[in-house]
Amino acid sequence: MSAFPTVDISLRDLVCVLPDGRLLLDNLNGGFGRERTALVGRNGVGKTVLAKILAGLISPSSGSVTRGGTVFYLDQMTNPEKFDTVADLAGVGGVLRAVRLASEGCDSSDWEGADGNWDIEERILRELHAARLGHLTPDTPVSTLSGGECTRVSLVGAFLSGADFLILDEPTNHLDAQSKRSLMEYLKTWKGGLLVVSHDRELLEQMERVVELSQGGLKSYGGSYSFYSEAKAQERLAALSHLEHAKTERKRVTADQQRSLERQQHRSAQGRKSKKAQGFPKSILHAMKGNAEKTMGKLQELRDEKSQTLAAAEKEAFLKADIEEPVVLIPPACSVHAAKVVLRMERVALPYGAHREAIDWTAVGPERAAIEGPNGSGKTTLLRVLKGEIPAASGHCEVNVPFAFLDQFAGTGGAFADGERSSLELLQTYGKTLDRGNAGTRLAQIGILSGRLSLPVKVLSGGERLKVALLCAIHSDPSPQLLILDEPTNHLDLESVESVEKLLNSYSGALIVVSHDAYFLERIGVTRRIRLAGERPYSELR
Repeated sequence: MSAFPTVDISLRDLVCVLPDGRLLLDNLNGGFGRERTALVGRNGVGKTVLAKILAGLISPSSGSVTRGGTVFYLDQMTNPEKFDTVADLAGVGGVLRAVRLASEGCDSSDWEGADGNWDIEERILRELHAARLGHLTPDTPVSTLSGGECTRVSLVGAFLSGADFLILDEPTNHLDAQSKRSLMEYLKTWKGGLLVVSHDRELLEQMERVVELSQGGLKSYGGSYSFYSEAKAQERLAALSHLEHAKTERKRVTADQQRSLERQQHRSAQGRKSKKAQGFPKSILHAMKGNAEKTMGKLQELRDEKSQTLAAAEKEAFLKADIEEPVVLIPPACSVHAAKVVLRMERVALPYGAHREAIDWTAVGPERAAIEGPNGSGKTTLLRVLKGEIPAASGHCEVNVPFAFLDQFAGTGGAFADGERSSLELLQTYGKTLDRGNAGTRLAQIGILSGRLSLPVKVLSGGERLKVALLCAIHSDPSPQLLILDEPTNHLDLESVESVEKLLNSYSGALIVVSHDAYFLERIGVTRRIRLAGERPYSELR
């Protein structure tokens, strides 16, 4: 771990209380400078809120933020439907129109609107080319762009803004592999301060510093994601060692106290017997007994105080160790025989998307396949054809085993839609053969412990909802021998992604996944990759 760098943005004693009264950020101190920095943390810890406070879009409840220059914030939820042209999406449409009108000798107000930006069109074209978007012009309609192109055009706007500091909130969500690489290459040309809120491990690997936001505040780590991950592992080992020492010390002191108590009780009993044998009056014996009991009481108070101190130290060590509940999946009979033909596609043409070649694909046994391709190539369309939701344009498609489908919004649709039912109720609804006890056990094994079993699913984190949705899907009737997943990790924090990886590695059926996360695909053991072609999107399906 290292100190915070020389800063362009600093925060002091920053506190944020949500409108519902919940304390989100408590007494944060730190800073962000010219190093390429990533902000990480669990879902719900307040990363986006903190990013908006740093950008000046939200005011903290108390504390201060000092900015050494202008800050540009790029929201993860930019809505392209609000913009007409590429120039509008880049935030310079008004200036460009004013420059064009002024150059035509129009009203003097247009000269003011141009604000001296006479070279704005040339600058837009230069930045579009640098962002590998040279096929676009300032007047290209936004409606023709893919999701990845919209994100990169928005980033062009950040470069054109002249800001000193750039804050990006989940910039790679929904980007295909090529768009992600283009975005990361373009970011390398940024000369100002940079803060990226992301769980994308490929992007995090490009950073020079990782800052973790937790309930304990901000903690700065020098280096990329690999450095951060290794440092966290070392911290965890040290914390577990400290926890083990605290447990051992408490047990040792408790045993010593018990032996001391037994010796004291034995001595007191022997003393009373001796004095009684010597003929001491009952009044004196009674007084001596009272004094002994008072002494024993004081000693017991000291022992209790020591025990409480040790118990508190053990609890603190346990919290610092941040022990992750083991994630286990015990599926019903989901296994697929090695020779079983799970699905067959013969000369299938997709009804939508840029991919124009016929698809021939036979999946046999517990195959794990990744569907890859640029945004708009037809990946989601292919999944919809597999599900039988839409027909193929031509060719034959059949899935020969029971299957379950989950997209990136799993845990929000279907039986999850109202959000009022608990995870326990939902699992019993899907898993009709599970009684309350077995359902609770299954949920506990994926980290949904007793204190959260009865909570409405709407208050669970995105990672928890996805794990519950996976469990419900696997225990549905009939048991699915094929899981189809569409971008399942897009909105999950790093810990949740790792939990989902463990769940899927416990699943013994066949698996089809659409994901742009190369780390994720590697860790779930993908054995085949189906690549869809398409230089430009034909239809925006996501």
